[in-house]
Amino acid sequence: MKKQLFFVFLLGSCVLWAQSPGGISGNLQIWVKADAGTGTTTDNVQVSLWENQKIGGVNGIANQGIPGYYADPGISARPVYRTATSIPSFNFNPAIEIVSTDGYRSGYKFPLGFPDNTSNALTSYTHLSRTRSATYRSVFVMNGTVRNSNSTTVAGVWQSPFFGTQGNRPEFYNEKESGDVFFGTNTINTVGTDVPSIQSYYNSLSGGNMNYFFDNNGLPYGPPSNNVSSTSNYPGLVLLMDNDGGNSSTTLAGDRIGEFILYSGTQTPAERQRVNSYLAYKYGITLDQSTPQSYIASDGSALMWDHTSANASIYNKNIAGIGRDNGSALHQKQSHSVNDDMIQVVIAAGNFAASNVANTSNLTDMKFLSWGDNGLRRSYNTPIVSPGGNRANYRMGAVWKAQYTSGFTQPVTVALPVVPANTIYMVRSTDTVFDGSDTWIPMSVITVNGENYVQTTTNIDFSNTDGDYFTFSTFVVGPGGVDNGLRMWLRADKNFTPNLWEDQSIAKNDFTQTNATRQPSLLPADVKYNFNPSVDFGNATAAGAKFMVIPNGKPYTTNGMDSSFFMMINPRSFGPSTYNEYFGFGGTTTTAALTEANWPSYTNSGNNGSMQVYPYTASAMNRIKNKTQLPDYSYTIGGSITYGLDGQNQNVTAAVTAPNSRTAGGAILGSQPSYFPDADFGEAIGYERELTAIEKQRVRSYLAIKYGVTLLQPQNYIAANQSITWNSALDANFNNNIFGMAKDDATILDQVVSNSINTENNIILTISTSNNFVLPNIDQSRVTFLQDNTFLMMGDNNNKTLALLNYGTAPGKIIPRSWLAQRRNNTASTWLQADLSNYSSIVATDKAYMVIANDAAFSQNVQLVPATSFIGGKAVFRYSFPGNKYFTFGINLETYCVKDPAIGTPDGYTKIGISGHENIQNGWPGNVPNGFMALESKDKGIVITRTTSSNIAIPVEGMLIYDTADKCFKLYNGTVWNCIARSCNN
Repeated sequence: MKKQLFFVFLLGSCVLWAQSPGGISGNLQIWVKADAGTGTTTDNVQVSLWENQKIGGVNGIANQGIPGYYADPGISARPVYRTATSIPSFNFNPAIEIVSTDGYRSGYKFPLGFPDNTSNALTSYTHLSRTRSATYRSVFVMNGTVRNSNSTTVAGVWQSPFFGTQGNRPEFYNEKESGDVFFGTNTINTVGTDVPSIQSYYNSLSGGNMNYFFDNNGLPYGPPSNNVSSTSNYPGLVLLMDNDGGNSSTTLAGDRIGEFILYSGTQTPAERQRVNSYLAYKYGITLDQSTPQSYIASDGSALMWDHTSANASIYNKNIAGIGRDNGSALHQKQSHSVNDDMIQVVIAAGNFAASNVANTSNLTDMKFLSWGDNGLRRSYNTPIVSPGGNRANYRMGAVWKAQYTSGFTQPVTVALPVVPANTIYMVRSTDTVFDGSDTWIPMSVITVNGENYVQTTTNIDFSNTDGDYFTFSTFVVGPGGVDNGLRMWLRADKNFTPNLWEDQSIAKNDFTQTNATRQPSLLPADVKYNFNPSVDFGNATAAGAKFMVIPNGKPYTTNGMDSSFFMMINPRSFGPSTYNEYFGFGGTTTTAALTEANWPSYTNSGNNGSMQVYPYTASAMNRIKNKTQLPDYSYTIGGSITYGLDGQNQNVTAAVTAPNSRTAGGAILGSQPSYFPDADFGEAIGYERELTAIEKQRVRSYLAIKYGVTLLQPQNYIAANQSITWNSALDANFNNNIFGMAKDDATILDQVVSNSINTENNIILTISTSNNFVLPNIDQSRVTFLQDNTFLMMGDNNNKTLALLNYGTAPGKIIPRSWLAQRRNNTASTWLQADLSNYSSIVATDKAYMVIANDAAFSQNVQLVPATSFIGGKAVFRYSFPGNKYFTFGINLETYCVKDPAIGTPDGYTKIGISGHENIQNGWPGNVPNGFMALESKDKGIVITRTTSSNIAIPVEGMLIYDTADKCFKLYNGTVWNCIARSCNN
């Protein structure tokens, strides 16, 4: 028994001894890491000694300097331990943080770091974040007593070679022998941020020169800019996180180190890949994939991330993983990519915890779960059909793919940092097509380290058959369903009071006005805003000027942002001053004294109604006074401005500069000194990015439908899910005075009464879901559509002729103007009011009809619907549109006609009969002429097949059904299905 115990002890000792970065132990000199050997796990506690994890290696001693210019900054400036919960970007792992603000030497000295005194090469790795890009900032310095002119035994003499950065370029420097040596032309793009990287310096002897090389996150930066004459290292001392002190480089504060590894000798590319893999996997770093590379475990063969697996070349962005590798002392139990340019998914073994060490899961050695994504944006911009019971309409463009080693069965939770407006689902699929047939897992809100996440409500087993691909889906709410970058959404029909206009975006950028003399007022719903209210921002005088503000730090997240801005405006005047201010960034006050906000401002320029993003060139598109219109603009910093007016685009050459884009410097909605809106606003929408063309079309379509605005034609109106709601190509003759009713939940659009606001084209038609054409759209008595994504859109032929046209049998006449209705989903019964009072030949005693047909000539499948009322020249109709239909209005039309029956002997008599009567009359069915079969009943009707024509895959000529969608009897004529309508029996 004693022998067995002794054997186990030796085995355990061997395992402990074998631990090394990436399993590479040969020539290892220094291995320090923040999660071991610090002597503390308490945040902000000084670490005076950093223990070397190489067995028998020398430890690091904090803050050793020399008297005079390079003096020790003192005990108070020693580096401190930072817990994983207190710092970002270290993948739930701790760090050592430099706190010195005025000492030129701050970090750790390793006496006799190269004890062999003969090495002529090195390979180093430092995982660190560099919060400043000060000139001459080293990562580590070599300084010994044998091979250079420094006669002291203390590290820190500036002539010694150091490895670090000059600005954001990697540099090797030794003034006595080589001067500055740079590597390739790349820069380290994370310098000056909290995002860490793996900086690796190494060298190789070539002839009489020692050539130094550098790679960052596994990307080689190119050959050195000049040769280094030295053929030896500098044994004795290595000082980590040194700072030269020249060129204003007097601070190191905030720099953080996760791990520092130093080898004597030049490692092979395969060895470097293994060490880089260890560090990348532990710290959520994506190794460079411009030339695809795998992440290799300590045994040299197991693949933590396999770049040759299916579709790995597509899903190799933002790589991260969890797993255990005892050979590297790696036990990463929860992880995410630390790339901070987009939100990153977190996957945790078991339950998501505050840190890696707080996660109590115990993974199996050499078992790994890794994931990468396609690099697309995390915005919900791809339409998706959800399964029953789940409410979602869009998924992320980003898609992830998981890889796992055989035998990895650890249940995990998946989390995403977000504040959801609606339920978010994780969707797993066996392929890249996501739909309702895939696995949908709802996510619930949790808080970890003070940050809000959504997390899967059940554990996920990636080894099952639900698929390796996953994305996230939700029900998107925003103007046109566009929510990415939305920073303000002010609607007159939602939460307006004179002192507070509540933002409807999740940014909650409310605008306020505490000064009662400057408060705007709410105007009641009006036909000029398509039965919606608006907000009056005062007249064209200083005394009558009104405005609302938002303070500094809002409404965008930072200054210098790209921008897209939309407004619904009804201007009463242009002038009399040069400008009419509507909205401006970079200023804020709620006092009576107006202030400037022109960085930039959105204003009217001159007396012709042209819009301008001041101080840049104005548009040449002129607006119309006293007409509600949709102006917008967008730009990318450094680029030109695209103006929009009712869907028309105009590009103006400009160079929008960041200093003139104070988008987080507060904002003013309404008046500024000397320049007053003299207008009312229905809506104001701002995004801190330039929207794509299709996104603009979605926002414009939402506003146009809501406010009865006709977008420039030809162009389609589209819903939030990008489906077409008005197809401008269906009949170009009817692309005029477009308006409609709609229910589109993703854009909070519920327009149930509507007309075109184009008064210059003689408004005739108003439609509604109820028999009321006066009450506001938001009135509680109004009836909404039952189904989301329901639209009934109409446009007319713009024929303003008032002389009536003959139609049908005299004295029937119709008006020259006609409409095309386009329907999406079941709109049920619609009420229509036609104001025919301008047609002087129509009198009160006439009978009014609505004429409906399949064609613009009103000759195919014609239906006549009599008015339910005709009072004061206004005729009211009720009709359920079965699909796309043409219609107009007429008077004194014959609704049906019957010719006299044929006389004489019939051709034959009916021989088959089915009767519900108990007593059949004599001779029946033979007394029924000219029939094949007779059916009769006194108390029950005949029910034919009830379905929809679209459900019949192979229709046959003569087939008869009752269409439950279009609510009519339909006959298939061999080509199309037609509703059977009453007409003359020719």
